[in-house]
Amino acid sequence: MKRKKFKFTKKVAVILAVAVLVLAFGAYSFSLRAKTKDIHTNITTTKLEKTTLQDTVAVSGTVHSDDSSNVYTTLTYPVKTISADVGDKVKKGDVLAVLDTATLEQDIEQQQYTAADSDKSAAVALAQAKRAYDNALYLNNNGLNSDVVAAEAALKTAGDTYNYKKLLYENGQASKSELNQAQSDYEKAQKSLTLAQNQADQNLKNAKDSYDSAVSKADDKSADIGLEKLKKNLEDSVITAPADGTVTAKSAAVGAVPTGVMFTIANTDNLIVDMEIKEMDAPSVKAGNPVTVQTDATGDAKIKGTVASIAPAATSSTEGTGNVTYAAKVKINDKNSSLRIGMKARMDIVVQERRDIFVVPYDTLLQKGGGSVIMVAEKAGTLYKAKEVPVTTGLETDVSIEISGSGLKDGLLVIGNPDGISSGDTVQLAGEAKE
Repeated sequence: MKRKKFKFTKKVAVILAVAVLVLAFGAYSFSLRAKTKDIHTNITTTKLEKTTLQDTVAVSGTVHSDDSSNVYTTLTYPVKTISADVGDKVKKGDVLAVLDTATLEQDIEQQQYTAADSDKSAAVALAQAKRAYDNALYLNNNGLNSDVVAAEAALKTAGDTYNYKKLLYENGQASKSELNQAQSDYEKAQKSLTLAQNQADQNLKNAKDSYDSAVSKADDKSADIGLEKLKKNLEDSVITAPADGTVTAKSAAVGAVPTGVMFTIANTDNLIVDMEIKEMDAPSVKAGNPVTVQTDATGDAKIKGTVASIAPAATSSTEGTGNVTYAAKVKINDKNSSLRIGMKARMDIVVQERRDIFVVPYDTLLQKGGGSVIMVAEKAGTLYKAKEVPVTTGLETDVSIEISGSGLKDGLLVIGNPDGISSGDTVQLAGEAKE
């Protein structure tokens, strides 16, 4: 039996070609699977560069003026005119309001008459008292008091009579009763002189007391003081600004007697933010810490400030609670016309800061052999190779951490989320075409 001769037809050629393609594709797929076994695709990286890292405490507070004054009056006169309104900028000494002092001016006029009359009367009384005292003093010092002089003369006469009667009695020319009468008259004259001298001394003392009283009344300026008080009230009836600033509140009304604060003047160029620091953050916050301040009104602007103070004791309303806080103040250092008193402010207090350092996200760190490493992508031909770099960590924040080490330099591509990647593995960066 003859074997049929094989014919190479088109159909056979097609079958052979398909078989070859299948075998080739299988071999290619096997090779590709073997080749990509250690290749990691779509890898994200962060370019390493030196920067500044800050550890901050986030707080909120309300904007106030650190220099505000309440304007009020103790006078009980109604308001006549008002010259300032809320929002007005004023200078120290500017008139804010004037009180109606019609009755006060009448009181001043009356008191002027009273004071003048009192001064005139006191001057006349003083002059009279001085003359009386000077006269009594001169008479006493020179023995010219009329009553004393008369008493002295009477005593001398009584003495001469007594001595004469005594001589007659001793010579039998006068009776005992006559002698006794003369002696009695002499003793009465002695008493009269003593009384006259005492009265003269008393009169001198009375004149001195009257003079001293007149001096005191002349020195009494109560009427003048009352007048000066009324004049001071008239001066105080013009209500002025105690300092430069802006009128932030007004309660005064024309025709009404002021009660309490009439105006509040605040220096809007000297702003602070009152805030409360949580117990866990209080040990970290110190006076002098820099602060960035933001408000809805100021948008993206980061206004610079400084921690001015932090209370040493907890806010009384939070003591013994689970939310103990400490009152603190931030001084605003930057000028921003949109920042106003009463606004709610969001703040970041910088409690630690490191400059000119390398910083990476937490998720780039791996723990290995008791230390920390990062994985970097190094160019290897058309691909990248993963390389392990040991690092030392430093300042930490919620999302970032400071690293240092001899293998670090600007421009290194730090692999994010490096779990499962080993040193030497091929990595394909996100966004690059596959090889």
